[in-house]
Parts: sequence; structure tokens; C-alpha cells
Amino acid sequence: MKTHLPPKWIIVALLTVLEKVGDPLISWLPLYNEAKLAFFVYLWHPKTKGAASMFDFVLRPFIAKHEAKIDHYLVELSLKTADITTLFWHKTTSCSETTLLDLLHNVSSLPTSQTRRNQNLKDETELAAAEATEPVSAMENRVADDSNNKVSFNELSSKPKRRKRRFSSLFCAK
Repeated sequence: MKTHLPPKWIIVALLTVLEKVGDPLISWLPLYNEAKLAFFVYLWHPKTKGAASMFDFVLRPFIAKHEAKIDHYLVELSLKTADITTLFWHKTTSCSETTLLDLLHNVSSLPTSQTRRNQNLKDETELAAAEATEPVSAMENRVADDSNNKVSFNELSSKPKRRKRRFSSLFCAK
């Protein structure tokens, strides 16, 4: 098995990963941090070539012995990663499509400002025409009806009910 990284990088990366697990277990030992520093200096120093010798005497025999298993696990891992990526991609696109369609539906159901303006002008024109032809007694009745339908202060201060929007698909938590 050919390595693409120099042995120094492989050893240091392996020790860094093992350090995350081992530090909490053995960091209570006296002079642990100093010994770790000395070991890393040994690995990095060009005269000692510690990383190359550790790679040649420890890691290379292990890799040669288990090369078939390592290759099998790497192929298996790449297939599982591809499956998970594909599944994630399908869920993301489905969720995005649903959210976009909901958003477009909500936007399209809102009246445009021009339509709203035309409707207001039409209502005002009809109201003015109706008021001009209405007898005075009918207008008095309408004013009396309006005063009976007054809204209390408590009703005004309460929160208005919002129309439910279907943005739950934004998060697609189904």
C-alpha cells in the first residue's frame, strides 16, 4: 500500500487523534505534558527522524498485515457515504421544492397593490353614489348601527389572529 503523505504527517495525525481519547485518561500522571512535548520533538526533529522510524517499525507492518481489511472498509465507507449523500440530497430538494411551492402559493394569494387600489376606488365610488341617493333617515339609521357596533378597548388591545401559513415544510420535520 503506497502512502501519499509523508510518514511524519501520518504519525502526527494518528497521535493527535489518540491524544483526544488518551489525554483525559492519563493526563493526571506527573510530567505528562513534558513527556508529550519531548515525544513530539523526537518525532519532528530532523536528526532523530522519529516519525519515519515509528512509521517503518510500527505502522507499516500493521498496515501490511491488515491491508485487505482496510481496503474493504474504505470501499464500504465510500459506498455508505454516497448513499447518505444521495438520501440527504433527495430530502433537501424535496423540502426545498415544497417550501418554494408554499411560498409561491402564499404570494400569489395576496392581492396586488394595484388591485387593492382599484378595489378601494371602486368601493369609495359606490359609497359616494349610495350616500348621494340615500334618504337622510337611512343615513341616520346607518350611523346608529355603526355606534352600536363599536369595538371595546379590550378587543382592540388583544392580539389580532393571524392567518396560519404553511411554512412548516421549511424545516421538513416529518
